[in-house]
Amino acid sequence: MDKLLKLDKTGDSRLLKEIKKSLGLKLNDELILFCGKDYMIIKKILKPSLSERFKNLSKKIEKRFKKEGLEEDVIDEAIKWTRK
Repeated sequence: MDKLLKLDKTGDSRLLKEIKKSLGLKLNDELILFCGKDYMIIKKILKPSLSERFKNLSKKIEKRFKKEGLEEDVIDEAIKWTRK
């Protein structure tokens, strides 16, 4: 979304409102700010949900187990051993 804003008496609040609106910001969202001599880039930090993070981690572990040639029974034994 490109928009030209002129900073006047209300410019500060309008600018913040436009940033919030265009990035879909909510309370406690995090942003990263990149600044140069004559520019500023504001980016919303996207964090996956806990279930998405777990799913991604599970996929990585499964891939690694397959790569290492670990069978399901070996994994079951390891789980039993760690739960003792």
